[in-house]
Amino acid sequence: MKVGELVDRDLTALSGDCPVSEAIEILYHHNASGLPVLDEDNRVIGFISEKDIIKAALPGYAHMLHDSSFLPDYGQFSSRLRDIADDPVSKYMKENVITFNEDDSDFYVANRVIKENIKIAPVLRDGQLIGIVSRSHLVRHLLLHPEEIEDALEDDSRK
Repeated sequence: MKVGELVDRDLTALSGDCPVSEAIEILYHHNASGLPVLDEDNRVIGFISEKDIIKAALPGYAHMLHDSSFLPDYGQFSSRLRDIADDPVSKYMKENVITFNEDDSDFYVANRVIKENIKIAPVLRDGQLIGIVSRSHLVRHLLLHPEEIEDALEDDSRK
């Protein structure tokens, strides 16, 4: 199956000049852990995640973010978040975004998502965003359609 058939077609995305505070609200209201950042032509120029925002607010603690016990007191964290609230997301987004083409196979995308530890990835058609695919989309699909895994493995072994 092509990943284009699995994508979430909610095109919620951010522009590079979107303030961090607005990005946080959008992430919250869409229950998303990250979103693509688009230019005016609907092309992906970056990706911003909750983790990127936390790292921006706590740059000296980024390598210790596995556990909240490493956070400074929450008042300090809140203060640092307010300090970056008006900054554009382009300042903190990842620019080298792994994207997929709508014609990529579900097996290929699942394999890459797992290897690269990607939670969410933009899916493109002719370079423009048509949706996102998440690990949960892929895991659910592969659980419900195990025959496709066998077919993909057979195709790979013939190459």
